Amino acid sequence: MSWLSNLFDQLFNRKRESTNSPKQAVKSNSAAKKGAPRQNFETDAEYSEHSLGHLLKQIPRPTPETYAYDLNTPPEISKEARDHLQARITQIPPMPEIWHRVQEILQRDDASASDLGQCVAQDPVLTAHILQVCNSSAYAATGGSEISNIPLAIARLGLDEASSVIFRALAPNMGGSEQRKLEIRHVWFHSQAIALLSKILAEPSHQLSRHDATMIGMLHDIGKLVILHLEPEQQLNRLKASIEQSIPVLVAEQQALGYTHIDAGMMLALHWRLPKQVRSAIAFHHHPTVMKANDLPQDLRQAMMVVHTAHLILQHVIQTEPKAEGDAENGSVWHSHQRTCLFEIRRFVQQEMSISLSSESFYGQVVAEIERLKLSFPDLFTSEAKSD
Repeated sequence: MSWLSNLFDQLFNRKRESTNSPKQAVKSNSAAKKGAPRQNFETDAEYSEHSLGHLLKQIPRPTPETYAYDLNTPPEISKEARDHLQARITQIPPMPEIWHRVQEILQRDDASASDLGQCVAQDPVLTAHILQVCNSSAYAATGGSEISNIPLAIARLGLDEASSVIFRALAPNMGGSEQRKLEIRHVWFHSQAIALLSKILAEPSHQLSRHDATMIGMLHDIGKLVILHLEPEQQLNRLKASIEQSIPVLVAEQQALGYTHIDAGMMLALHWRLPKQVRSAIAFHHHPTVMKANDLPQDLRQAMMVVHTAHLILQHVIQTEPKAEGDAENGSVWHSHQRTCLFEIRRFVQQEMSISLSSESFYGQVVAEIERLKLSFPDLFTSEAKSD
């Protein structure tokens, strides 16, 4: 059992159970049958090309290569790699106390824009950043007046989006060369897109709060920031080349670095005192690529399937839309990595997440969110001429 497995068990006081156990799957299925009646699900349904059902039918299923990295029993990290990670991560500044105060406010059921505004107003730099984002083209209505009031700015952003903006503003700078900064921007775009999509996907079923969905989506891949912060160009180029050769991303990271972004993310999460559900998401966010929903830990199932579905949507939309000259999306170390999914994800999305697979309006909403977010990343996405 790896150090990460031991650490996770200690963190969450959970007995390890085989997520591939047939008995566990049967038990989960039996429990589901006792719940509320499920919608009918047509496995051979025809969907409009502008629907989530059509999108999910295009996602590849796992291949034998996909299982090359054992998520249940990950390989042991060498002492050298572990010491390297621990020594460098402890040098990364911790999250400031105001971020933890913000999270305490957002965890309350009665949290309001006024409550969060009073907290944010204690930090002039953070206040200025919130106002700048709120009045940017990504959020301000055309011809609308500029907002200078923090509660109003937070109300425009929404509490969940404001939380994401606050995290990005307060997270320690892990930059470097211009190329390295561009890579970090790719990770930030990916994280924000997954956060936005996760919030939309979580809302219909009411089993996962919007705030938790947003925060988990934002932070699930922070281990990639650690890799970009720590590793030299030679190692990153080696990693990118491996991923481009279709080597599974976790295998490629293990071979090139001696650890994965899951390992690095867990260490940083502890250093930054991130919430329990975020640490869980970091540890399990790749499991849905090779496992059925009912084989995931029950307390993580909804969150992990929401985040997984968000990944599938994002990779499909970004790849199928027309590219303009100068688009930087192909420059990311991890961009060519493609997620897989099992056939049953469509059943889970419809029955457990209460999302219509055939709805063109829902599909249009998620695409619009990605397009809006791209406005905040003009260095990654140039203006594109749409065919319609």
